[in-house]
Amino acid sequence: YPGAPHTLLVAPSEGTLVNDELFERILIPIAGPDDAEATARAVRPHLDPGTTLIVTHVTPGEGDETTIKTGRDEFAGATYDTFFDILYRDDLSFEWVTLEAREVAAALVDAIGMTDATLVAFTPRDIDDWKRTITGDPGGHLIRAADVPGMGFPDPRA
Repeated sequence: YPGAPHTLLVAPSEGTLVNDELFERILIPIAGPDDAEATARAVRPHLDPGTTLIVTHVTPGEGDETTIKTGRDEFAGATYDTFFDILYRDDLSFEWVTLEAREVAAALVDAIGMTDATLVAFTPRDIDDWKRTITGDPGGHLIRAADVPGMGFPDPRA
């Protein structure tokens, strides 16, 4: 729920009751096609009809501020296509947001406000990244700085 900073949740088991408002607008950062596949497979069983997924990719930027990139970025496009091909459902809404920024975690924190996200959901790429998410940057920065909860989903391929 909004206003609960510094929260890390684990993926609920299927059929678990949770606050519906929490899952209204989910910001899902994806780094590339492999991460898009893992994340789509991880979140798929936990999504309720009517949820809006704000699928986000960060590209290197020159300025100090996070901006929404205009135009088509081929790598981001391939990443989004992978996510959509795996997760497509008629009962979900999708928003595709490519950001330009110097710092990925800071850009994702900015994206929360830019998109009115109610939750950030991500899949750590491996155990080293998972440990880094809990104990340090960049995922740790996202969890500490975000003003919405973060939810980590285990990679179903692991």
